[in-house]
Amino acid sequence: MNETNYDGMSLDELRQYVLTHREDDRAFQAYIDFSKATGRMISIDLNSDRTRRNFRSSNSKNSCC
Repeated sequence: MNETNYDGMSLDELRQYVLTHREDDRAFQAYIDFSKATGRMISIDLNSDRTRRNFRSSNSKNSCC
C-alpha cells in the first residue's frame, strides 16, 4: 500500500516524485489533477477545426523542403 501524501507536496515536488517513481500510477494521476487545477496543464481537442488549422499552419512554416 502506498502511504505517500501527494496532497502535502507542491506541484514541483510532486513532479520530481513522479519522475523518480515512474511506476507510481497514483502519483502520476495526482500530478495530472494538480496540474489541471493550477492551470499549468491545458487540454487540446485534436478533432477541432481550429486545432487542425493551427497545426497545419505551424507545420508549413517549419517545413524545410
